[in-house]
Amino acid sequence: MFVYKYRGGAFERDLKSLKNNEFWASNTKQLNDPCEGLITSNSYQQQINILKNVFYQHKNNIALIEQSLTNIIDMKDTKLGIFSLSKCYNDELLWAHYADSHKGFCIEYNLEKLLSKQDPKHRFFDIQYSNKIPNFDLSTVINQNDPDKLIKIMLGFKSQRWNYENELRVITENQGSNIYDFRAVTAIYFGLKAPKDDIEQIMQTLQGRNVKYFQMKLKQNSFELEATQIKDKFQTNVKYKYSIAPITELAVDPSTLKLEYQKFSPYLQKLAEIVRREPDCYEVTYIDLSLSKSTPNNPVFFAQYKTQADDFHTQTIHYTTNQIDTEYDQIDDL
Repeated sequence: MFVYKYRGGAFERDLKSLKNNEFWASNTKQLNDPCEGLITSNSYQQQINILKNVFYQHKNNIALIEQSLTNIIDMKDTKLGIFSLSKCYNDELLWAHYADSHKGFCIEYNLEKLLSKQDPKHRFFDIQYSNKIPNFDLSTVINQNDPDKLIKIMLGFKSQRWNYENELRVITENQGSNIYDFRAVTAIYFGLKAPKDDIEQIMQTLQGRNVKYFQMKLKQNSFELEATQIKDKFQTNVKYKYSIAPITELAVDPSTLKLEYQKFSPYLQKLAEIVRREPDCYEVTYIDLSLSKSTPNNPVFFAQYKTQADDFHTQTIHYTTNQIDTEYDQIDDL
């Protein structure tokens, strides 16, 4: 899935963020909607009061629960970060409002790559647009079908007037700068009025990262925008952050596979070759079948690797056979 971030008005800041593979997760007060995080809690307060009356002998314990929930609600303003994205790159209002009146640019992210390797994992969800302020009550807290429902109630609603943004929202555990896998950026769209120098600076900054570039244009006899791919002026055969890490002895051992999975044993070495080319891979330590995720007809493999020389910085990633085949076929230096 691809999502989009419009940028404009602070070119040097935005260029630096692209160069350093980072995005900024704002707090609610930094966003342009004064109603961010607005909720009603009348039902919740009534429920708490009923509990205090019914279980009056435990009212002190209930008061502690009430304070804990209040602290959790306060986190939406003081702890959690918000990274707002859109599902479209060609909305004329978004270009006007968020990309310096079409003089800026729009970043295309692969959402899966953007969220990969985050610990803890970033949450994400579509914004719901409504003319009613969301209501917070105890059922929100104890909902087992959707453990993120509380966060969605607190940070997942906006007025119907904002629905043109078609927003997907990423929620981070921290506010401020967040680092992502550089491969998350797949394309840059330049606005109708983007300066030539800005376009060239972005291309030069992102050289070697396999990013595609598009110029926004007006469709003929239409109010609509369309994108035309343009040539990368700084094409290079030197890949950004590319290296081939070592594979430890016995990291790949086909003899450990159960009989019903033996026919898939070549995928162990294929996955090792893929993982050793991960930008943050220092050393591949273990490749095996995930018994909890696999079935005899649909095996899932996992790889563990170090990101630094010590044993404390490690990553674990899972791959299906289709994913392994796809990425292995793209390797050009075996």
